[in-house]
Amino acid sequence: MRREIILPFFLAFLASLTIYSLCSAGLVFAQTGETVQDRLENVRENRLEILGRQKQKRENIRENVQETRQDIREKVATKQAELRAKVVERIKNVFSKILRRLNAALVRLDKIAQRVATRIDKLKARGVDTSAAEAALLNAEGKGSAAAVSIENAQVQIEVIDPTSSTVRDAVHAARAAVGGAKDALKAYHKALVLAIRELKSAHDLREGTESAE
Repeated sequence: MRREIILPFFLAFLASLTIYSLCSAGLVFAQTGETVQDRLENVRENRLEILGRQKQKRENIRENVQETRQDIREKVATKQAELRAKVVERIKNVFSKILRRLNAALVRLDKIAQRVATRIDKLKARGVDTSAAEAALLNAEGKGSAAAVSIENAQVQIEVIDPTSSTVRDAVHAARAAVGGAKDALKAYHKALVLAIRELKSAHDLREGTESAE
């Protein structure tokens, strides 16, 4: 019983630590001569490694939950249990649809970030000072990684909702909070990208103004 209550909140705590480290990582880049696209790819490789570990944990949790369900189904096969399972399944389906939309939005924002990186490298090759745009983009990419982990964490929280558990209500609340956190993280990524685009436009306008003056 105690384990069932603690598990969702423990998972959320682990995810928050991961998200914090990813946000911080987006701001720490040494000037090594790499292109912005190279550095963007480095951040995304780190994101994929973390997501891989998160997904493996989710698979383990899913297997444990399924085994527990099977054990209880064999002992208790009441009509009430069946109705409860259907209600929980509907709730999980609603959450899953929201996460699919969030994942689609994440993909779109990642593509925008990639285009911004390409544009920065082109301007930089022409001698434009793009340092502010670079910093803003790498900060945004850190936010993007945090958003990806938040979405994965929300998926984990949904997985642990078990209709056979006495703490199903707490698990639903934890999943709702995790989905809300994923939405907020995605908004932060979008906001950071807008700032990067603004800095890129400023660098471009400065270049155009300099060329006109010449």
